[in-house]
Amino acid sequence: MINLQNQPVPVIVDTDGGVDDALALIMALNSPQLDLKAVTVVAGNINVDQAANNVLRVVSIVKPNTLPIVAKGCEKPLVKQTFNAAGIHGADGLGELDRFQEADGTLRYPKLTIEPSTENAIDLLLKAAQEYGDSLTIIALGPLTNVATAIQKDGATMKKIGRIVIMGGAVTAPGNITAAAEFNFFVDPDAAQIVMESGIPLTLVGLDVTMKAPLARQVVEENLQRHPSKVTQFIADCTGIYMAFHRDNEGFYGCYLHDPLAMAVAIDPSLVKTESLYIRVETQGRFTTGMSLADRRDRRDHKANPPNVEACLDVDTERFMQLFAQLGNLLGNLPVGI
Repeated sequence: MINLQNQPVPVIVDTDGGVDDALALIMALNSPQLDLKAVTVVAGNINVDQAANNVLRVVSIVKPNTLPIVAKGCEKPLVKQTFNAAGIHGADGLGELDRFQEADGTLRYPKLTIEPSTENAIDLLLKAAQEYGDSLTIIALGPLTNVATAIQKDGATMKKIGRIVIMGGAVTAPGNITAAAEFNFFVDPDAAQIVMESGIPLTLVGLDVTMKAPLARQVVEENLQRHPSKVTQFIADCTGIYMAFHRDNEGFYGCYLHDPLAMAVAIDPSLVKTESLYIRVETQGRFTTGMSLADRRDRRDHKANPPNVEACLDVDTERFMQLFAQLGNLLGNLPVGI
């Protein structure tokens, strides 16, 4: 087992409720290192109502001792038109769970009996920033619309938080939604740029490292056979469409653990090597909207544009996979380099 710091860190997970978000949430709910106070929900992979439903689905399957608050936030990007990933994650954003039945014909995933909070995600973020101050980490797994809106509403309060760990962007790697842009930054580049210039300590877990964290379909199916449970069944079910997309489009029958790696970095920062960089996000580009532009020039004087981000550029994949196996209910040691 991996032993990390003893004192749990208060965290809020901000998510758009997709498949890899669900895997990251399972990690958060199982992690003794994190004290998950709330999950704030944003439109991205799917609309905000469905995304909130997906978060509650994960919570209902993992059954943590303490249920986190689940609060809905922004329904659309700050400026751009809405854009989702239903074609990749399934019509419900979670592998189309309504198609699964048990042997007796009953629904494997019946209608939920829990509902999201009536509290607004933006108010919740600001309240948590005020209450927990620099001990609070926000782990942002979707477009940054909620976080940026909170900064616009009360930037001084948001600057009290300790750090935001962001799954988004790409410094040296190509984009995954366009040649230039990673999905979360592409969906709401204006929000991403507001967060970049916020002055809050930021760690960027982008495609540079997440594309080095693959999970093969075979591993998921073998895990279900060896350790059958509601959680391992859910992991096999929700990843089906997502993994098939990668098989059909990239020749890799599996998926990349984008959001789980961001969660892992919040738990154990030593998993990655970072570089302090000045990063802006392109909001107006004809071909480059959502591109995270890192200034990597060799300049002795950084007074004009001092680094604003700790960008993850390398990852210890083997150690990450061990942590993911431990917290993500993939109970064996996962093979690396699949």
